[in-house]
Amino acid sequence: MPEDLSSLKDAVAFISTYPPRQCGLATFASDLVAAVRGRTEGRLRTVVIAMDDPEEDLDYPPEVQYALRQHDNADYVRIAEILNYSKVRAVSLQHEFGIFGGRDGAYVLDLLRELRCPIITTFHTVLREPSPSQRAVMDELIALSNLLVVMSELGAQFLQEIYGAPDVKIRLIHHGVPTIPLVEPQHYKAQFEMEGRTLALTFGLLGPGKGIEYALQALPRVVEQRPDFCYIILGATHPNIVREHGESYRLGLQRLARDLGLQRNVLFSDRFVSLEELCEFLKAADFYVTPYLNREQITSGTLAYALGAGKPIVSTDYWYAEELLADGRGRVVATRDPDAIAEALIELLENPARVREMRVNAYEFSRRMTWNEVGRRYLDTVREAISTARVRASMPDVSMRHELAITGLPRPRLDHLMRLSDDTGLLQHARYSVPDRAHGYCTDDNARALVVASKFYDLYRSAEAQRLLDTYLAFITYAQRSDGLFHNLVSYNRVFLDEAGSDDCYGRALWGLGYTMYRGPATHVRLAQEVFENAAAHLPQLNLRGRAYAILGLYYYLQRYPEAEDIVAKIDRLAGHQITLYRRAAGDDWLWFEDVVSYDNAVIPQSLFLAYEVTQDQRYLEVAAGSLDFILRMCARTNHLSLVGNAGWHRRGEGAPAGFDQQPIDACGLVEACKVAFRLTGRREYLRSMRMAFDWFLGVNDVGESLYNFRTGGCADGLMAHGVNSNQGAESTLCFLLALLTLVEAFSEQERAARGTAAGRPPGTKV
Repeated sequence: MPEDLSSLKDAVAFISTYPPRQCGLATFASDLVAAVRGRTEGRLRTVVIAMDDPEEDLDYPPEVQYALRQHDNADYVRIAEILNYSKVRAVSLQHEFGIFGGRDGAYVLDLLRELRCPIITTFHTVLREPSPSQRAVMDELIALSNLLVVMSELGAQFLQEIYGAPDVKIRLIHHGVPTIPLVEPQHYKAQFEMEGRTLALTFGLLGPGKGIEYALQALPRVVEQRPDFCYIILGATHPNIVREHGESYRLGLQRLARDLGLQRNVLFSDRFVSLEELCEFLKAADFYVTPYLNREQITSGTLAYALGAGKPIVSTDYWYAEELLADGRGRVVATRDPDAIAEALIELLENPARVREMRVNAYEFSRRMTWNEVGRRYLDTVREAISTARVRASMPDVSMRHELAITGLPRPRLDHLMRLSDDTGLLQHARYSVPDRAHGYCTDDNARALVVASKFYDLYRSAEAQRLLDTYLAFITYAQRSDGLFHNLVSYNRVFLDEAGSDDCYGRALWGLGYTMYRGPATHVRLAQEVFENAAAHLPQLNLRGRAYAILGLYYYLQRYPEAEDIVAKIDRLAGHQITLYRRAAGDDWLWFEDVVSYDNAVIPQSLFLAYEVTQDQRYLEVAAGSLDFILRMCARTNHLSLVGNAGWHRRGEGAPAGFDQQPIDACGLVEACKVAFRLTGRREYLRSMRMAFDWFLGVNDVGESLYNFRTGGCADGLMAHGVNSNQGAESTLCFLLALLTLVEAFSEQERAARGTAAGRPPGTKV
């Protein structure tokens, strides 16, 4: 595909899924582009930015200039920059929840914020009761768009009444339909060998929400009256359904048809048909049936197409059907009511005059919906947007970009993590970059690996990350004892080497399991929850860092299950213990929890920040900020951080901290803690500290050497006075990856927040 749009004539760009991807939105976009192109007479070019599914290998047609990777946030910003320097005069965005990356599709906002040309957004769904994050996405979409297109009067009403969209922005343009002549069905049945039979049709991608089972249950009554009746179910199963559940829904429908004795009266056609084929089926059909289950469905291309063909329609009472079939254009019946469907069909079969009237009403109304007319209306909106919109300046938060310097970061890679992982789990150590099997595995590392793999999966929907999650979750499950605690050390031949792991091991296991529930794939949530709840049922007495990690795990569990009040109580109790230790140890010049600053320090203030977020106890916020600032001052140099070394640590009253050996876990901890601190305090110095802590990995440190190995994707095990420890073990590599993912995630989150929305999350680098 071309990498430059600058040579194009003035153009309008369409952003949507697109054929050969099989979904209703892709079909709509293709038809819309063709309709607009047909109306431009060469004066305005149409180009397509296709939303790309990483699970599919698609060969797009020539009008697709770019395939935008759904889960790669960097792609959205890159596409915006390309469009800004092209001759694209306006962008038409086809919006549907689920086709864009990020939480509730928030990544697309990064694209729209950067665009300098006017934006026309078509809403294929307008939710009556959005979640808070869906509402945030919708609010910003409305604010960023110059014009808003809906396909129903109810959609326009919702935009105004629920979302506060100004009426002057909203345009009602019906779903397009092909131009099909109003014909007598009997003339077109021979090609399907259905001469003399009465045909009902349902078409579209098949899935449980279609309600086909209720239409099948209605048929025995209909067939009793009209034995020649045949119900054609036309369309392939939705690819997403096949990916998750196989053909279980279709097979269930086929079994139901057999059980009802309908083998001669039901025809399943399992394929994605062309427009030409679809039109032939529509011409041959006597009736059209839409038994959809979702009452809040606000548009339907299949219903629109049937109306455009002048078909007598029996539909359940979802919103779009109620509106489109009003005034005698069809019959609307209750959802999940086979008897109502049967009665409607029988009534129409017995009343040919009513059928003729319904056909004419439907066909006449649909003349305003032909693609030729829809293309004209869309072209009008494009011209209106171009003529009335001021050129929008690009809107990045320059200071944010400067402070985090997000560009130029290494791209997140799982290469070395995969190298260290086998079918048991993640090996602890490596000799240089080669896995060292002699020391086996530990729960500590596999728990940390759960966090990294879950975060990576969440940001990029990576199949590799999902496979690694299988391994790490299996390891944690295997390592759990019957009392809920965990073994920590496991030999290469899978023999436990300890009776029970440390407090840190227990806390990190909760952290890993909680984060997997929070951000991991849905397939892993149930097992992670079971293991977590078995472990957390009776919280043991824990040390300082064990409590901190346990708070992290409980916090992420609570994000998944916010109604779990017992979890709030446990967080409060653990954080209270931390405060008690702090009050005992802290002084005017020593804002710490014990008399030594040692290893993995920043997780302690991080946990208290999160405890404050949950409980709103000001004590936790004050101690969290004070202790984190204390560590940052201790490590601060003129232009870099010098971490506390493990050769002596830093003991109260004993002068300067030890200079070496410095550990990756301390740099990573500072990145994570500063991210949370900035989110809860708004203090921008935490952004600078976060980037300085990450730069420690890249050579901005006391020795001036990079711990990250750009060739292998691994990270050196430590920084010593003479240079780096060249072994690239699990802990160091996990710490680097977690710090990198946290940094780019924070950039995206805070850039959105600076622009007035809390929606979405991640990152700014591509995989």
